Amino acid sequence: MARRIGRELDEAIARLEGREPDKDLISIVCHDLKDPLASIVMGAGYLKKTVAPDDGASRRVVEAIARSADRMSHVVGDFHDVAKLEVGAIAIDPRPCDVVATLQGALAAFSAQAREREVDLRLEDPGQPVVARCDRTRLVQIVSKLVANGLKFTPAKGRVTVRIGRDGDRVRVWVQDTGRGIQPDRLPEIFDRAANARRSPRDGPGMGLAIVRGLVELHGGEVSVESRMGEGSVFSFTLPAAG
Repeated sequence: MARRIGRELDEAIARLEGREPDKDLISIVCHDLKDPLASIVMGAGYLKKTVAPDDGASRRVVEAIARSADRMSHVVGDFHDVAKLEVGAIAIDPRPCDVVATLQGALAAFSAQAREREVDLRLEDPGQPVVARCDRTRLVQIVSKLVANGLKFTPAKGRVTVRIGRDGDRVRVWVQDTGRGIQPDRLPEIFDRAANARRSPRDGPGMGLAIVRGLVELHGGEVSVESRMGEGSVFSFTLPAAG
């Protein structure tokens, strides 16, 4: 089953790297992968309940299976989103949105992960409401991917900080980390889905940054990054302000 999942992903990624992605093929592949992944997740959950509390070795194996299945589910979801962005199949519903309150809720979902990694995750309160015209669900998706990358590449005792402010007629959001930084030669292609799809997950961010760029551009905004090796990175993006 694992070989089948890997083979189907490789075939779909190769197709996606072409000039004109076949959205039907990609949708079929993603749909076909959901069932075996769901079976793995359910099986791992069942095994967790049956493993004896003192059987540490078996529990570690089951937990590794569960983590791998969860990661694969996220990969498939990202892959599907990239494909839909490529063919213009994602629509947004922009409305006035309190960015501060929205991101407070989004970051709460990462609190346990930050504690586990011993990373200080914080949202700097601008002291007043900052309202953007955006799709709230997609805003959460954008920031979640940037924060997830920050946590992934920031070592213990490091920090990931989210800041929000007005930039003329725009709202700007910054996500800054104190991680390992990004190699200078990678910066020009960091948001490119084809370049990232060819890389190993250990090399750096995967397709998530391509999704970030696509969703920001759907809002009429821009995304950028600054980074220094050994010091960390700062990702920022803009959204139209509301009022």
